[in-house]
Amino acid sequence: MIPAFPRWIWLWAISLPFVAGAVNASALLALQHGGVTHLTGVSTEAALGMASADANLLGHAGLVIGLFTAGCAISAWCIRTERWRASHAAALMLLFEAMLLGAAAWSIDVYPARAAWLCALAIGLQNGTTSFVTGAVLRTSHLTGMFTDLGITLGQWLRGAAPDVRRAQVSVLVITCFIAGATAGAVLHAGHPRAGLLLPAALVIVNAAMTMYWCRRSSRPYA
Repeated sequence: MIPAFPRWIWLWAISLPFVAGAVNASALLALQHGGVTHLTGVSTEAALGMASADANLLGHAGLVIGLFTAGCAISAWCIRTERWRASHAAALMLLFEAMLLGAAAWSIDVYPARAAWLCALAIGLQNGTTSFVTGAVLRTSHLTGMFTDLGITLGQWLRGAAPDVRRAQVSVLVITCFIAGATAGAVLHAGHPRAGLLLPAALVIVNAAMTMYWCRRSSRPYA
């Protein structure tokens, strides 16, 4: 069962999956292949690159994987608080993410691959931050775990066991918001590619500001 958690986590659960969906849609449309928010498909692309001796595909997939992982590592190195606590470090990670998305927005027209690499680092920072702070309860960049959690909850309910209602709520919210973000990102990209990344960057800035506010309201501030 997921324990009760602070109400401010719900803002992350709503807005950050939306961000990841929009970013992934922009990257997919810019490159016409791959993605940057989940590494299963990217790892498959790397394998295809090795199997076909396609150095470009292998190199691109390797960079996406490496940068996403580096973003997660940076967040874990910088955030040193207990679970479910807002911190200045978490807010700074989100600000760094917003800067990377802004840089990607200015590159996506001319250098789409470079934009995708910046997005991979940015989403790695985001997913590392949310996973670290919530103990992997909230994963904002991909949906496999959320669909798994939802399916487990459904199975518990069908066999008459007490379902984890809070886990189901989180799963449905993340899935819905990710898909909504991907839809918005696709629509924005069609009109102006930069807009598909600038909107997510703005939402991340809002989350960073709110995280800083919650940190200052805490009775025990964390660095």
